[in-house]
Amino acid sequence: MVSFIHVTKVAIVMLAIPTIAAQAATSTCEITDSNACTVDSLTASTDDGSVLIYPGGDTRCAFDDYTDTVTTFESNSTYFFQVFPAANQDKKKLLLFFQGGGACVDQYTCDFALQCQLGSSALISTTASVTDTGIMNRTLDGNVFNDYNIVYLPYCTGDLFVGNKYLEPYESVYNQALGNKQCLGQNQGMYMNGYNNTMAVLKWALANYPDPEQLVIGGYSAGSLAAQMWSAYVAKTWSVESKSTKFQVLADSYVGVFPEYKVPASQLINYYGGCGLINFPDSMVSECEGETATAVEMISSLINEATSAEWLFIDSIADKTQRKFYQLVLLGIAGYPFTTLLAADEFYGNMTEILDAYSLIMNVTRFNIDSDQHVWLTGNDYSSAMDLEGAYLGDVLNSWLSYSTTPEATTDTPTTTPDVTTATPVSTTSAPTSKPAFPTAKPTPTTTAPKTSKPSTPSQQVQVIQQLQQLKELMCSILSQFHVQAPLC
Repeated sequence: MVSFIHVTKVAIVMLAIPTIAAQAATSTCEITDSNACTVDSLTASTDDGSVLIYPGGDTRCAFDDYTDTVTTFESNSTYFFQVFPAANQDKKKLLLFFQGGGACVDQYTCDFALQCQLGSSALISTTASVTDTGIMNRTLDGNVFNDYNIVYLPYCTGDLFVGNKYLEPYESVYNQALGNKQCLGQNQGMYMNGYNNTMAVLKWALANYPDPEQLVIGGYSAGSLAAQMWSAYVAKTWSVESKSTKFQVLADSYVGVFPEYKVPASQLINYYGGCGLINFPDSMVSECEGETATAVEMISSLINEATSAEWLFIDSIADKTQRKFYQLVLLGIAGYPFTTLLAADEFYGNMTEILDAYSLIMNVTRFNIDSDQHVWLTGNDYSSAMDLEGAYLGDVLNSWLSYSTTPEATTDTPTTTPDVTTATPVSTTSAPTSKPAFPTAKPTPTTTAPKTSKPSTPSQQVQVIQQLQQLKELMCSILSQFHVQAPLC
């Protein structure tokens, strides 16, 4: 007999967006009052050419330190980032690259107990980790980023790098249904601290690479969404328009196909506490906090901050992980085992409409692959991936990066510095959080949304009945696995 616990864990591991295993790195530096860990003072590891930098301050991962010997789950609060200095300290080219690693979407998935119970199948990464594979592999022949300075941002907060919120410890009926009860009662709240972590890394990067001739911000999976959302802030912080810096956005395996008719993408960003932090114009901050803005509307408002940017989207046209995350957002964890996914052709159609909308306001290159694979740039064979037109990813990347036209400074984007406003981070408790400052601007967003049918909205009473029915089915499923009969079932 296949147990309920096993079936549930199998279903959830399929949702976990893959992370890259940590690699050994022998060179480290800790930022202190007397040591800024300047890039000129660093000695890169002879192992992989990188240095790990510990920024301290307000940085941290989602959970306090914990190791479970039964599930092998591990969490560590310490945050660090990885730097690959270019040879000969050449600072002309800079890549800021965000790691992937899942996401939680509500109180049932954003909790310590669930991650611990799932062990190696946790929905999110709970420790900072590094890599030296794919485009970070300095020994890889033909790697198009071998001459770049790379700043790699690990992901361990489950909040798409925009969170600024503390969640009280929470355990639900789903936790009671799963095994590994030793994970319960640990009294661990969740720190959605992606915003502070990212700001610490960008502060260091700006101080050490203030004037690159070419600046690329990119990421894979959840990191792809992070790169898109942080693009306007990075463009403004490095003054790419006024300095005529070649600015590019590299998005690997996440465009942003969400079930907008039921759960607008802004609902997630607002849940993480990030609406007012990432350079949205004032009008979009309001829509985000009101949870009415779609992914297209939010990203379009950021694109308008640097319209000379060049964007490259790399995606499988049937990406299973993106489609499973769509179901997680749509149904929550109660939707296990997600046997019915968004149809591949519908996913591809929605993805195409999103990119069509972006193409109206900026330069978009698309590399679509006939596959259901998730993530390409972290594999050492990334350059051999072939798109629908027969082009190789290595060739397309090389052409995209080396294109010699440097954007001229434009007056279409406001050149005056907006007033700095202070946003108080959202919190559900008195746990300390930072009070970050963020700039705002007022570009006109594009409001084209992906094509999705919109069913009629059930009444509140019907919704309650549906939720109770789902709960009943869940409990009956649990009881049946233990051969327990109940009148309710």
